[in-house]
Amino acid sequence: MFSANKEWAFVILTCFFELCWVFGFTTASQWWHWVIVILIIIIDFTFLTNACKTIPTGTVYAIFSGVGAIGSLVIDMVVFGKEIKLIEILFVALIIIGVVQLKRADS
Repeated sequence: MFSANKEWAFVILTCFFELCWVFGFTTASQWWHWVIVILIIIIDFTFLTNACKTIPTGTVYAIFSGVGAIGSLVIDMVVFGKEIKLIEILFVALIIIGVVQLKRADS
């Protein structure tokens, strides 16, 4: 039971670090910013790999990509003040639906 909870903690951490490096891609302007972004990506994929050790990869990926899609949209709106169009929300929803349906088809 503890191992499964630890793996879910890895899923949460990989989602968090994914949003960090996405934010870093947008804001990095100096070479050392890019070094930090690369380190965050390495940490992120370490957590992603650990999460996939006991949780099915499809499940982890569905959560990872869904959080990335929604989180990127929220970061654009909240942090950068971007006005989000309805069509963008539709396409993000399609991505999420697609990933969920891929997982369901795999079951």
